[in-house]
Amino acid sequence: MQPFTFFISYRRADTGPVALLLKYEIEKRLQFVRAAIDVEEMRPGQVFPDRIRQLIDSANATIVLIGNEWMPRSAEDPSVWPEDRDWVAAEIAYSFDSPGPNIGDGSEPNKRAVIPLFVGPLPDFQKFRIPAEVEPLTYCHAEHVTHANWPNQIGPLLDRIATNYGLKKRPDTDEYPNPNRTKARTQPMSDTELSRILAFDDYDGWYIDNFGNADATYIAKTFKFRGFNQASEFMQAVSNYCSTLDHHPEWRNVFNHVSVALTTWDARRRVTIYDLNLALYMNKVAARIAGGKPVK
Repeated sequence: MQPFTFFISYRRADTGPVALLLKYEIEKRLQFVRAAIDVEEMRPGQVFPDRIRQLIDSANATIVLIGNEWMPRSAEDPSVWPEDRDWVAAEIAYSFDSPGPNIGDGSEPNKRAVIPLFVGPLPDFQKFRIPAEVEPLTYCHAEHVTHANWPNQIGPLLDRIATNYGLKKRPDTDEYPNPNRTKARTQPMSDTELSRILAFDDYDGWYIDNFGNADATYIAKTFKFRGFNQASEFMQAVSNYCSTLDHHPEWRNVFNHVSVALTTWDARRRVTIYDLNLALYMNKVAARIAGGKPVK
């Protein structure tokens, strides 16, 4: 089974940064879905037109990003064209003409969807001088997002696309228990105070991060062990301690390492004494495991 794949068509001088951002949002929000764009799919020496055709052939849908400079304006000199050969027009035309990936038992070709997405300007094809091979795009229902409202619009946009194509969304948020009133009253550490505390040797390896959320503060560290058994032993010992402390990490284990982020979400995702206590315990457990000593 192959993931549902979007090919993102764009003109680099027009919506290049938006293409990368859209790829990130699609793959972050939707399950078993990938988005292909040329800048991340090309290897040195590959023949550009052949590789683009391969990417489109494997895509279930093409999203066409349309900004102010997507095509020449209708009022411009007809002799003005972005390139001697317009690759954007060619890949859109190919998206319409070539069959999509096989579906079901593999014997039935799937018709590829082509989705115009206006970024910034209101949906209006008439202001562009559109080549004949791209004209079918003008009959497709267009979506619209603006730069200023991107954070509020991208979620509903991908929800609509997911519904239309039977795709599943990833859970929007993690689930937490009811806030602990005692923790909620705990005084968070200031950044200055936290930096001073983390400078002590007992907190070796811990650093401050917010993981892209300006309203949150975490302390984070990645623990590395000899193998999975040691990483598992570490997580088991910490889990037992967390049951006593009634405070829990956000963590992830891949083979021999465990990535940890600590914050007191009851205290509005700020670092408190609970996090510092748990960080200190984690360092002690990791040191004992590294030294081959039993964890008490």
